Amino acid sequence: MSILKLEKGVKMLNISEKNLRIIENYNLFDDLYMNCFFQHFTEGAQFVLRMILDIPDLIVEEVDVQKVIRFHVVSKTTRMDVVATDLEGNKYDIEFQVVPEENLRKRSRYYLSNMDTDMLNRGEDYEKLVEAYVIFICEGDATGDGKPIQHFMMRDEDGIPLDDGHHIVFINANYKGDWRLKDLMNDFKAKDPNKIKYDVLKNRTKFLKEKEEGLMYLNADLQRLSYEQKMAGRQEGRQEGRQEGRQEEKMETIRRMLNKNFTTDTIAQIAEVPIEEVEKVKKEMM
Repeated sequence: MSILKLEKGVKMLNISEKNLRIIENYNLFDDLYMNCFFQHFTEGAQFVLRMILDIPDLIVEEVDVQKVIRFHVVSKTTRMDVVATDLEGNKYDIEFQVVPEENLRKRSRYYLSNMDTDMLNRGEDYEKLVEAYVIFICEGDATGDGKPIQHFMMRDEDGIPLDDGHHIVFINANYKGDWRLKDLMNDFKAKDPNKIKYDVLKNRTKFLKEKEEGLMYLNADLQRLSYEQKMAGRQEGRQEGRQEGRQEEKMETIRRMLNKNFTTDTIAQIAEVPIEEVEKVKKEMM
């Protein structure tokens, strides 16, 4: 495959051939590229939401990429791909999912609950909760129902909507049949800007892949990612070493307590391990 067709006059400012090939093969299902693509790109998020939700007059005021929500030190962190806010304050989370996970339904539920919690401050009325959308664009069928798009809302057994403002949308970007979003899904998967149909997406892709400023933007993120991965590997090694040390100390404590004839229940409580773990050490010492 050829290296990127750069805009005429673009200089090669210390971008390695390896990184150029990575950039050339990016599409919106690549996390790093997707982050750069929608960063400060309100027009793009607005266009995508208008198309998906079929709301031609939707106006996006703000876009937040890789928004992190965490309400307690022990709670699971939520990291959302692209969070958009419209003129009325309604919230939209757009997620690009390479592999449709089995727990995607419950993941969408968790994301919605965190979006709700993030909307209200203490003492505020529940009426301030706005419409909240979680949209998963998947390279595959997330629900197994064979449909290109599914829009879920709360309804009772007679089909009467609750109108609580919750929306979950699953989209199969790989759906083979003809449908209204087929071209949009193809644009999301396209690597070559010249194969992208919609101008707003094509122009953004050309900026990132062919213009000097865009290329340096992507290259900087690639360099940062490489550095973070290297440091994470070192940290993981140190962490594993510490964990192994702590585990060995815990096993030694169990052995000493067994030698002093402490009860199994007492040892398990003090060492903070299951009783089965104490029994296992006891057998090994016999």
